[in-house]
Amino acid sequence: MKSNKQRRAEIKAHRRARAARAETQRHVLDRQRNVCLCMIGIEQADLEILDRHNNTCGLLPEFYFARPFSCRDCGAEEVWTAKQQKWWYEVVHGPVDSRAVRCLACRRARRERLRHAGPGANLLREQSERLRALGATKPDAQGAAEVEAALQSKWWSLRVVAIQTMGRWGGEANLARLHAFMAARPEGGRQYFGWERVAADAARSALTCGE
Repeated sequence: MKSNKQRRAEIKAHRRARAARAETQRHVLDRQRNVCLCMIGIEQADLEILDRHNNTCGLLPEFYFARPFSCRDCGAEEVWTAKQQKWWYEVVHGPVDSRAVRCLACRRARRERLRHAGPGANLLREQSERLRALGATKPDAQGAAEVEAALQSKWWSLRVVAIQTMGRWGGEANLARLHAFMAARPEGGRQYFGWERVAADAARSALTCGE
């Protein structure tokens, strides 16, 4: 027959085992939940980091969701992913109230403009507006030459506008070029920030708008 002391010890042992099983199950569920969130494009916010670097009077986000937006400069339709938001808010400590307003190509172009600001600083904007105007006209040899020159520009944002102009023009040759851009898109995560990815996305958008 067990003594009261032995029974109390057994009860405590059972409680510790039950608590350990519950803790293990909680960790498993947390991992499963995080995997499911990542699969549907949602990232959980680290409230400890956000609270430590809090720079807003509003509520802190508990999750990050993909945010579609139109580029302020070139008008391209982009998506600010949950993973990019997590990096911006929790690694760079960007203002919690800030939002993405420019595509990658235009962000790079803007940095270059600011770095070399001076006479002719508005040249890129003027060239972009010229290409957009060409898209509303019937294509001719001079316009085609301007688009071709823009595709060779060091400014990615200007290349994107040139691709959009080709989509507005349509025609067998232009559509074939757009499909070639799409076919050259890197697979998986390779060269995520490379020109080939940007060109392929711009071509897909141009083809979609032209349908």
